[in-house]
Amino acid sequence: MDDAAQRAADGTSRADPAPVHITADLLSLLCERAADADPDEENVVLDATAAGDLIDAPGGLDPSTPVLTHFYFPGAGGSVSAVFGMDLGRPAGRARFLSHPRGDRRLTEEDDLAAVVLVAVPPFERGDVTAYDRRGRRRELVVVDAYPPEEGIDE
Repeated sequence: MDDAAQRAADGTSRADPAPVHITADLLSLLCERAADADPDEENVVLDATAAGDLIDAPGGLDPSTPVLTHFYFPGAGGSVSAVFGMDLGRPAGRARFLSHPRGDRRLTEEDDLAAVVLVAVPPFERGDVTAYDRRGRRRELVVVDAYPPEEGIDE
């Protein structure tokens, strides 16, 4: 199969958006959560750290490249939401991780969208996760073996 036919088969094109970068540890954790939730769906807000702020970031990665490093528990802020009708427990996030336990890796109209959406299907291993942009175009998923900086609360 030539390059154009392969891109058509997997839903990509020469004008694809930039790849999605995610830390290896976060991807592993998300896959574990999806497997544990099965047969229920998992829907998690993700956030990024600039590659230049990561510990052990690959040298060839532009320091401004966003790398998905954090997730927010789905139930965070539930009591505030119940009282005020707003979800203040988590930021809007630039990305979402969704599991599709029935095995359809395509983005659907029922899915919560974000700038980046990661869809995982059984058996919920690294290779079972597909990245999309908000318009449903596939994006390359690049796993980065780096770590976010230690965070603390200033006194």
